[in-house]
Amino acid sequence: MLSKEKTIADVSSWANIFDDLLRRIASLTRSPRHHIRMTAVCRSWRASLTDQKINFPAVCLMLREGGNCGNYYFYSTLEEIFDELNLPELRGSRYWGSPFGWLVTHGFNCEIRLFNPFSRASFPLPKNHAFMEKLMLSINPEEPNSNCIVFAIYWDFLDRGRIGFAKPGDLAWRTLSYDGDDDDDGFKFLIDDAIYFKGNFYGCLNSGEIVLFEDLHGAHPKAVEFASRPPRFHGGCTCYLFALGENLCMTYRDPYDDDDDYEYKGYTIFKLDMDTKSWKRIYSLGDRSLFLGNCCTFTVAAADYPGCKPNCIYSTEESIHVEGIYIYDVEKNRDKDIGLEPFPISQRVEQILPSLSSPVWIIPYPL
Repeated sequence: MLSKEKTIADVSSWANIFDDLLRRIASLTRSPRHHIRMTAVCRSWRASLTDQKINFPAVCLMLREGGNCGNYYFYSTLEEIFDELNLPELRGSRYWGSPFGWLVTHGFNCEIRLFNPFSRASFPLPKNHAFMEKLMLSINPEEPNSNCIVFAIYWDFLDRGRIGFAKPGDLAWRTLSYDGDDDDDGFKFLIDDAIYFKGNFYGCLNSGEIVLFEDLHGAHPKAVEFASRPPRFHGGCTCYLFALGENLCMTYRDPYDDDDDYEYKGYTIFKLDMDTKSWKRIYSLGDRSLFLGNCCTFTVAAADYPGCKPNCIYSTEESIHVEGIYIYDVEKNRDKDIGLEPFPISQRVEQILPSLSSPVWIIPYPL
C-alpha cells in the first residue's frame, strides 16, 4: 500500500508533466467532459491546456437549475447531458448564447461581459443601464486578429428598439442612428435581429425592412435602408436574420386565429437576392438546421452535428421552460400545417427545475 508521502509526491510529479505530453493525452480523450476535468486538476494543467482546441460536434441547450443554485447543464441534441458545471460567474446575470462557445452576459450591476463557460475566460464590455433585449456576437472573439463586435438591442427610458455596439475593451457603447422614417407612434425604429454577413452587418426591423449598418469604425455610424419588406409580410411578429449559402434570409412565426384561440403555427421563410434586393419565399433550408431564441441566430450543417435534423428550425422563443422548446420541420409543413413539435427531452432533463433563465443554444466547441 502506498504511503501518504508517496501519494503526495506522485501528485506533485503529475503537476509537472511535460506540456507536449499533457496536450497529447488531452487530444486523445475526444471528450469535452474529460477536457474540462483535466483543466480543473491544477493551475499548471489549466495553463497548458488553455489553447488546446477540442471539437465537440453538438449543438447544446444550456439549462440552469432552479432556485439559487449555480449549476448549469449542457444538453445536446443527441438527447444527453454531456456536462454539468457550477458557474458562480453567472449569478445574477441574464445571458445569450452563440455558435462560438461564448455567452454574452448582463448582470444586475449593469456589467456586460463575454464569458466562456468552459474555459472561464472573459472579456469586459462597457456597462449599460438600459433593459437588454438581445446581445449578439459578430464572430468568435478567440479567432486570430479577431475584431469581434457585440451588438445590443435594448430599451431606453424613452426610446424603444435602440441598438448599440461595442468591442471588448471599449469604454462606452456607440449608438446607431437610422435614416428611415419613424413609425406612426413616433417611436424609434424597432429592430428584431442583426447578423454579420459577408463582411457587413445587417439588421431586420419589426416592419420587415432590412437595414445595413454603415461606418461602424467612423464618426457617424448609422443604419440605412437596404431592402424593403417581403411581399405579403405580416407585421407584428419577431423577425430573425440568418445566412443560407450566398443569400441573406429572414423568417418569422405565422400567427393564426382559430375560434378565438390565438396561437403561433409554423414559420414563413424568405430569401433576399443581394443584387436586386428582391425577396422570394422558400420552402426548404436544405441540409441546414436553424436555431432561434435567446441566442445569436445561426445555422449549422446537420451532417456535421449529430442529433440535428436537416431542414428543421429549433426554437426557444419566449420560453423559460424546457417544455416550451420546439422543432419545426420545414419539409413536413410545405403542403400542410403540422405546426411545432415538442423538442425531445430525456427523463434526466425533465427533472431539472425550471428557472427564470431562458434555455439558450450554444455550440461549446465549434468546428
